[in-house]
Amino acid sequence: MPDMELSLSPKETEVRPNTIPDLKVDATFRKVAKNAITFALWKIDEDRLEAVTRTQYGTFYDNCAYIVYAASLAGHYASHETITREQKPNVTLERYIHYWLGGNVSEQNRSNVVHKIQELDSYLGNVASIYRETQSHESARFLSYFKKGYDIRSGSLVAASPRPRLFQLHSRKWLRSIEHATIDWSHFNSDYIMVLQTDSLIFVWIGRSSSGIERRSALSWVQKHSNGSPITIVDDGYEQAMSQENKDLWNSLLPLKKRVVCQASQLVSEYTDYNSNKFRIYKCNQRGRLHLDQLDVGLPAKDDLSDAHGVYLLDNYGQSVWLWVGAQAPQADALSAMGNGRAFVKKKKYPDNTLVVRVLEGHEPVEFKRLFANWLNVWQENTRSHKPVSTKLGKLDAHSLCERPKMAADTQLVDDGRGERVLFRILGDQVQELPASKTVVFTTNASYVVKYSVQCATVIPADLASVGIKSIIYQWNGSEASSESIARADKFARASFEALKEPGMFVQLYEFDEPPHFLQIFEGKLIIMRGQRGEVLGNGSPKGTVLTETFLLKVYGDASYNSKAVEETPLSSISSKDCYVIKTSHVWVWCGQSSTGDAREMAKSVGAMLGESSLVLEGKESKEFWQSVAMYFNQTLVINGNGNSCSSSTSSSSSGAGSMCNGSSSNSGNISPTLSNNCYLNTSVPSKPRPPVQLFLVWWQQSALRYEEILGFEQQDLSADCTYILDTGTLTYVWLGSQAPNQERYTAIAQSYVQNAPFGRRSATALAVVRQFQEPNVFKGFFESWQNDYGKNFLSYEAMRKDLGTAVPIICSLTNNGSALLLNNRQKDFDGHKKYPLMVLTQEMDMLPPEINPLKREVHLTHDDFVSVFKMSFYEFDELPKWKKMELKKQFKLF
Repeated sequence: MPDMELSLSPKETEVRPNTIPDLKVDATFRKVAKNAITFALWKIDEDRLEAVTRTQYGTFYDNCAYIVYAASLAGHYASHETITREQKPNVTLERYIHYWLGGNVSEQNRSNVVHKIQELDSYLGNVASIYRETQSHESARFLSYFKKGYDIRSGSLVAASPRPRLFQLHSRKWLRSIEHATIDWSHFNSDYIMVLQTDSLIFVWIGRSSSGIERRSALSWVQKHSNGSPITIVDDGYEQAMSQENKDLWNSLLPLKKRVVCQASQLVSEYTDYNSNKFRIYKCNQRGRLHLDQLDVGLPAKDDLSDAHGVYLLDNYGQSVWLWVGAQAPQADALSAMGNGRAFVKKKKYPDNTLVVRVLEGHEPVEFKRLFANWLNVWQENTRSHKPVSTKLGKLDAHSLCERPKMAADTQLVDDGRGERVLFRILGDQVQELPASKTVVFTTNASYVVKYSVQCATVIPADLASVGIKSIIYQWNGSEASSESIARADKFARASFEALKEPGMFVQLYEFDEPPHFLQIFEGKLIIMRGQRGEVLGNGSPKGTVLTETFLLKVYGDASYNSKAVEETPLSSISSKDCYVIKTSHVWVWCGQSSTGDAREMAKSVGAMLGESSLVLEGKESKEFWQSVAMYFNQTLVINGNGNSCSSSTSSSSSGAGSMCNGSSSNSGNISPTLSNNCYLNTSVPSKPRPPVQLFLVWWQQSALRYEEILGFEQQDLSADCTYILDTGTLTYVWLGSQAPNQERYTAIAQSYVQNAPFGRRSATALAVVRQFQEPNVFKGFFESWQNDYGKNFLSYEAMRKDLGTAVPIICSLTNNGSALLLNNRQKDFDGHKKYPLMVLTQEMDMLPPEINPLKREVHLTHDDFVSVFKMSFYEFDELPKWKKMELKKQFKLF
């Protein structure tokens, strides 16, 4: 195992790993109730530790360090609005300590805050997780405390005149305002909104690459802080459009002749692979100096943290560094863990803002647990617990699904599956509607589209509104389906979804990842057969033809919502927990000794569809049975419950893992690449309960998907001009806001996310698309409270701007993607290009920035510079003959 030795200079006061300070607890900390739900914030300014008043929560100074303490019930989330409430001693609390370092914090403050968090940690009993936060690089948990945004003030301006001031506003979910000590063009960037406060006027400069949600949040922020001052909006690249009076005031502080504004270099590392758990694990050993011994592990698992007396370091390749401290480790190791983590960051030359977190065994936060595919405790601690439901869905259950969204979400059952269904089979480029039948056979070499009409068990308007949808379009892709079949099915399913005249949902899934409701509509009797047998069905022969052949089906599941029958041959082993249906000259239902009664009932129901059947129990097989099934089944394959095949108690999503791997090795068919990845992982993933639900705000940036996680989410976190992903573990929902851009790319959004999902899932996880105001009960139930009318009074950025009396000029009206311009209904991309000063664009070709096409330099001018040079707008220029445009570009050295 490779190892690493860390040693630090004594000057590195923040990261001294072997120093344990005097743990005399500050009197300010002693006011904190040890066993209470609470939120507290302290500021460290040089040697002073002072509690921040509640009215100042969310305001930070960049020359100070801060300490945040948040305690909540297990599975719940605290915020700056949390009211302190004492709890009984036996109530389990989640405790988090964060220390935040401003961008201009002194080394003395860095050292002081480390000592203080050790005092607070010791006072609380060394059970809290500790996060090291830095300005503009805060963790998702820290941000969740300040959902209305937060302000970072310049410490150097505390005693200065209140105006003029320059603020930089950005960040999609949690608006971050940063006050700059100087007023200069160097702070400007096209990704940001800038606010220039003067004595008589407030300028709001809108970066052309900023998003709609950032613009709306920025205008709200400005109105809140305007103190009655008039507000004017300035568009990036259109500064010359200001009135002369406003332009003179602007020039007195920010001369336009010195204007240099570029678009931010995209911080790929900030968002890419956000969920990636391709990390390395080291065992920390103290041998005078700190040694790190790297563990030789493939897929990190909870069992790798095997020494309760030790400390482990998890390196997420510079995105974050986690220190896990065993429950029996010495207190000195717990106290020095953060210092060790910082030493590691420096040794690896990671950015100074790399997140470092210390967690303690038995008190790990959910962000840490979900890095591991097999950390079972994380499922059990989910507050939205997935309660098992009865295997028989009677009238009462059907009513409950309509009346109680939480039950629908827990079970992932929209209704009881009794609605009308229409099936289509897609093979190659052929779409064939299948006749209605109780016996449904899918083949692995084809794709299927199911149009399902939701049937609510009640006609009460409130219950109908709670269900939310009337139709579901399912697209099922077999493991051996060709790329042509999948593409044709995708096109057909999407067209069917877009054509819906009533609220609906689109679900795209792959074999072995069928969600509960999909199986429920077939009453748990869906038969999936190998592709080569599907040719019989594909030729228009009667459906009964394939059922007259001989085959063996393994029955997965023990209820109508998690069962199906899959053809498997040849068998390498048979578990006593399994049930099989063998079709020869007779139908046999074989049930292992350890199979459950419910599993046997599901197997019997499948057998009954194939004809008259006989139940055979393991150990009581007749000679006639063995002779009849000899080509599929023999006694030597039975391994008393320890075989390689999956247990019948496993859900359909994970139970097919073994057979999927077998299927992917077949030479027949064109295997979808998304199905061949990580198929072996599912044998270790529990089916009940599911992992904690996660909500992400997602957007496209330079053809890549970026996302921010929202911890402790609620309906109010969903904004109409954004797209979100709700990852439930069973199903990945894409929520499309009514005003969201790029809505047509919903499947690409989901697939891009899933490909970077944690190790515990295949990249073929089922995907669902829901639209705002058409959310199904299975989606709504994941939110603590849901209001069907919430968001209908949404005010867009354009409307807010109009209310301020500054309408968007026609020439710079923004389209949905916020980057292109419209003129005469034709989209232009002029404003979508990075902008550079004229002096940069007129340089020799080898001096130009790499992204500039020397033949199209003019598109990198701002609107104002373009008009100044060419004496016309870009749109007028674009209408000129090609020879005329070339002549003008040569005249102004832009060619």
